[in-house]
Amino acid sequence: MSEMKETIFEVLVYLFEHYIDSGEEKVLEQKKLKGELLEAGFTDNYIDRAFDWMEELTRQPSTAVENYVGQGSIRIYSPEERLRFDVDAQGFLLFLEQAGIVDSTRRELIIDRVMALGDPVLSVEHIKWVALMVLFSQSGMEGHYSQMEELVYGDIPFDLH
Repeated sequence: MSEMKETIFEVLVYLFEHYIDSGEEKVLEQKKLKGELLEAGFTDNYIDRAFDWMEELTRQPSTAVENYVGQGSIRIYSPEERLRFDVDAQGFLLFLEQAGIVDSTRRELIIDRVMALGDPVLSVEHIKWVALMVLFSQSGMEGHYSQMEELVYGDIPFDLH
């Protein structure tokens, strides 16, 4: 058995790379998928939490926060968010918004889903993958998704300096 993988984030990235974004329309039932994830070295607890995370993502309406987030507004991170998002992660999220890849609605959804991962420190890598998953889950976001895909898979270096 391979080494234990111990974060929801690792389960999600594995799922996304192996099943969701493979281009194949194979729909695996959750039980079978769980078996494959256990075999890949993930623990029961993290697999269940990753499934819950994805279910929560699919329940998010596309326009959930449109009403109270004005375009062009500046996002102030809460104290808890500031503790967990490193400066580069905050900068990368701002970059995605300024580049037009995500709007304020998707930004809030990304922040919500990244925080829900439970990792103590959230990096640019977390933001990249969660943004990709959020855009994938939203209808009408295909163009934005492909831009995000370039950033995740294209090894385009992101540097604030």
